[in-house]
Amino acid sequence: MKGLRGSFAALWSLALGIGQVAFWPALPWDADTAAALALGVISVALLAVIGGWLSRFAAAPRFALCYLLLPFVLGSCWALQANHQSLAERLPLALHGKDHKVTLEIEGLPEASTAVANFGSPGVVPGFFDSRFRARVRDSERREFVGKRLLLRWYRVDPDTMAKMIPGSRWSMTLRLKRPRGSINPHTFDYEAWLLEQGIYATGYVRERGAAPEYLGVERGVGSLVSGLREHLRRQITAPDAGDHALKQEELIRALLLGDTGGVDSATQDLLRRTGTAHLLAISGLHVGMVAGFFLLLGGLVSRVVGIFRPHNPLLVAGAAGLAAAMAYTLVSGAPLSAQRALIMTTIAIVALVFRRRFGAGLAFVTALACVLLLQPLAPLNAGFWLSFVAVGALLLRFRGRSSGEDGETAGQERPRIQVFRPLNYLRTALQSQWAILVGLALPSILIFAGVSLSGLLLNLIAIPWVGFTILPLIFLAALTPAPLQLGLWRLADIQLGWLLDFLAVADSALPGWQSLPLPSHLILLLAPLSCGVLLLPRGLPGRALGWALLPVLLVGLLPWTRPSEPYLALTVLDVGQGLAVVAATERKTLVFDTGASSGSGWSAGRSIVAPFLLADGRQRLDALVVSHGDRDHAGGVPGVMSQLRVDTLIAPGTLASRWPGAATSSPCVAGGRELWGELHIEWLWPRTSGLSGDENDHSCVALLTWRGVRILLAGDITSNVEAQLPARYPAFAPVDLLIAPHHGSRTSSSPALLDWARPARVVFSAGFRHHFGHPHPEVVARYRRLPAQQFNTADSGAVRFHWDGSGQLNIERARARGRFWYADHSNKKVNNQALSHSGEL
Repeated sequence: MKGLRGSFAALWSLALGIGQVAFWPALPWDADTAAALALGVISVALLAVIGGWLSRFAAAPRFALCYLLLPFVLGSCWALQANHQSLAERLPLALHGKDHKVTLEIEGLPEASTAVANFGSPGVVPGFFDSRFRARVRDSERREFVGKRLLLRWYRVDPDTMAKMIPGSRWSMTLRLKRPRGSINPHTFDYEAWLLEQGIYATGYVRERGAAPEYLGVERGVGSLVSGLREHLRRQITAPDAGDHALKQEELIRALLLGDTGGVDSATQDLLRRTGTAHLLAISGLHVGMVAGFFLLLGGLVSRVVGIFRPHNPLLVAGAAGLAAAMAYTLVSGAPLSAQRALIMTTIAIVALVFRRRFGAGLAFVTALACVLLLQPLAPLNAGFWLSFVAVGALLLRFRGRSSGEDGETAGQERPRIQVFRPLNYLRTALQSQWAILVGLALPSILIFAGVSLSGLLLNLIAIPWVGFTILPLIFLAALTPAPLQLGLWRLADIQLGWLLDFLAVADSALPGWQSLPLPSHLILLLAPLSCGVLLLPRGLPGRALGWALLPVLLVGLLPWTRPSEPYLALTVLDVGQGLAVVAATERKTLVFDTGASSGSGWSAGRSIVAPFLLADGRQRLDALVVSHGDRDHAGGVPGVMSQLRVDTLIAPGTLASRWPGAATSSPCVAGGRELWGELHIEWLWPRTSGLSGDENDHSCVALLTWRGVRILLAGDITSNVEAQLPARYPAFAPVDLLIAPHHGSRTSSSPALLDWARPARVVFSAGFRHHFGHPHPEVVARYRRLPAQQFNTADSGAVRFHWDGSGQLNIERARARGRFWYADHSNKKVNNQALSHSGEL
C-alpha cells in the first residue's frame, strides 16, 4: 500500500512538472543544458539510493524528496529540453516566404474540398479540388529539411492527381514555405501554439510555376501501412457513394471511424455544439473501449474453443485480442490525445485482468496522464488534452470508492434488489455520469469555447448510448465485414446517424441550447475548481454540500452585467492577418468596424476571431456593425459575425448593406451623418453620397470616433485621391489620438496630405506577417516616423488594445507581449521600439 501511494504521488509530481513548463513565459538555458540537468537529477537520485543517504532523513522529508520534489524537477527538465527542441524545429525566419524544391511523402489522409477562387469574390472552380495535407520531407537541397513535418495546401488539383494523393505517396514538388505562424488575439484559438504542439516545421503551398509536381510512387513501411489502412477504410465508406446507394452521412461515418472530421459541414458542427454532443465525433475512450471490449469478448470465445483441445489461460488470448484491437484502432484513427489516454488506461485494465491483479482507476488515470506528457510535453496546449482528462477525472472522482453497491454501500452491506428496478439503477448511474461530466467540463468549456450547452445533460443520456450501442458497432462491423454484407451495414449506420441528427435538430429547437458566457474573473477561476471538485465527491462524504453554497457566487460572477460599470473606452485592433477588424467598446455599447477576411475553404475571421473575442468579453450583441467597403479582407467575416451575434444596426457604404439582411436595421454611411451611442459619437467623413456600390477602395466609410475628447480615425482602404479631398472638406480638423492606417499602410495611401491634416499621435497597421503585398510600405513607415507617431503593427504585435479610463488615462496592450515562450522571436524592433514602454499584457 505504501509503495502504491508513493507511485501515485511520484506520477502526479512528474506529470505536473512536465505540464507546467508549457505555460512558462520564456525558456531558460538551452536544450543541452536542460538535458544535462535531467541527467544530474537522475544521478543524484541513484547515488542517494546506493549510498544510503535517504535513510538519514525522517519518513516525511524522505517521502517529499523522493516522491514529490525529484519527480517534479525531473519532469520540468524533461519538458524544458523537449520544448527547446520543438522551438528549434521551426523554419528559420531567413527562409520564410522562399521557394524550395523537396521530395516528400504524404502522411495521413489529405483533406479535399471543391476548389474556389482565392482572390476577389469567392467562386467555385468546377472540376478541381483544393487539398490540405501533411507531409514529411524525404530529400531536399537543404539537408536540414530532411525528416521535417510540413502542413501544406495544393490549390486547384485535377481529379487524376487527387486520386494519387494517398498516404505514403511520394512527390517531387516546389514549395513556398513559411515559418509556423498564427494570429494572436485574446480569447481565441492559438493556431501558432497548435502548430508547435503538432511538431510542424513549416506551413506553405505547392508552387506549380516553373516545375510541375512529379508523382514518384508509394513508399512502403509501417507508417504507410497504417496510412494505407486508413485510406482503404475511407474508400470503403466512399464506395457506396453512387446513385440511390449514396451515404448521406458519409462525413460523420469517417469521423467516427477514422477521426477524419475535415468533411463535416459547419451546420452539423454547430448543431452538435449547441446540443453539447460535439464530443461524439472526437475519437475518445468510448470508441477505444468499444473496440477493445468487442475483441475481448471475441478473443474469449476463441480462447474457450481452443481450450477444449489445449489447456491454457483463457484470459491471455482474450486480453491480447482486445489490446491489439485497441492499439490498431488508435493508430488508424490518427492517435489523438483522447485515444492515447484511453489506450493507456485500457492497457492497464487488460493487463490487470489477465494477471489477476488489482490496479486502482486513479493510478491508471495518472499513469496515462504521465505517459501522454512524457511523449508530448506540449500536450497541455491542446484543448483535447484538457477535455479528455478532466472528463475522465470527474467520473473517477464522482464514483470514487463505489463497488457493486450504490453510493457508499459496500459489498457486504448490499441490499437485495429486485431485478425489475435494475434499468432504473442504470438510468440513475447514467444521469450521475452526465452530471459529473457537465460539472467537470463547465469551466474548461467556458475557458475554451466561451459557453456551455444547457441541453447537453439531457440529450447526452440519449445520444451516448445511441452512438455507443447502435451506431459505432454497425460502423466497426461494416469495416470488418466482407463486401456482400458491408453495404447493408453502412446503410444501417447511415440511417441511424440521420435519425440522430433529426432528433438533435428537433431538440435544439425546443430546448435551451448553447449559452455564451464571458471569461471568468480571477476570483471565479480560483473558486470554480474548488466548488466543482466538492460537488463531484461521492455521496456521504462530509462537506459535499458546501459545493452548492459556492455555486450561486460562481453563476453571479459569470453574468455580463456584474462587470464593473465605470466609464471607459476600449479600442482593439484584432490580428486578422492581411485584413482589418476593429472593436470599439464602452461600458454599455459595442461597435465593430470591419470583420476580417474569409477563405474559400470556409474559414472566417468573423466566426473564428471577432465573435469569440466579443463573446468571451460578455458581449452577445452589437449595437453597430460597420463594413467599410466590399473587399473580402474587410467584409469576408460578416456572415461569421452575424451567425454568432445579434446585430442591431448594419452600416455600409451605398447599397452594400443589402448583401447581409440579418441585421435589425441597416443604413449607409454618408459624409455629414452622425451616430450617437451614449458618450461614443461617430461622424462620417466619407463617402459623399449613398449612390454607389460600396465595393471600391475609395467607397470606404471614413469614421471619426470621439469619446470624452479622445479622437480616433478609421479610414478603411481609401487612397491618396480621397485623402487629398478630406482636408478641403474639413479644414479645421483637430489632431487625432489614434489612426488606423488606411489600406494597411500601402504605398498608395497615408499620403503627406492625410498625415498633415490628421496629425495622429499613434497609428496601427493591420497587416499580414511578411505578406507578399509588403504592408506597411517602408516609405509609409518613414512618413509616420517623421511626425513622429507611435507605430504598431498587428503582424508583429498581435492584437493591439487601447484602453482609456474615465479620467482619460491610456493603457496600451499587445497580445504578443503576454508570456508565451513561442512568441519570443517575433518582435519587430524597428516598428515597435516606441511602443514597448506603453505596452502591457493581454
